[in-house]
Amino acid sequence: MTPDTLASLLTNLDAAADVVEAIEDPDLQRRRGWDLEAWQYHLVPWGVRFSYRSRDNHGPTEVVAVLASASRHPSSRREEPDPRSLSVLLLQ
Repeated sequence: MTPDTLASLLTNLDAAADVVEAIEDPDLQRRRGWDLEAWQYHLVPWGVRFSYRSRDNHGPTEVVAVLASASRHPSSRREEPDPRSLSVLLLQ
């Protein structure tokens, strides 16, 4: 699965958890028609970072999926992320 394809799947944190589960379970990958052989995941605060190494050994690509904060304005108190708002970054 290409990094762009993975990024398009990450619509919310539940979808990211599904991808993590599929990386751990090759049978689940087959049932979903996903090829995640070149992917690894690393849990990060409020999300997950997916690392991809292409078969032609080009540099790694990362897809980071994290919950967005409830507000984009700085405040004096720490705000919990909004579970409906997932930010996905594709780093190549």
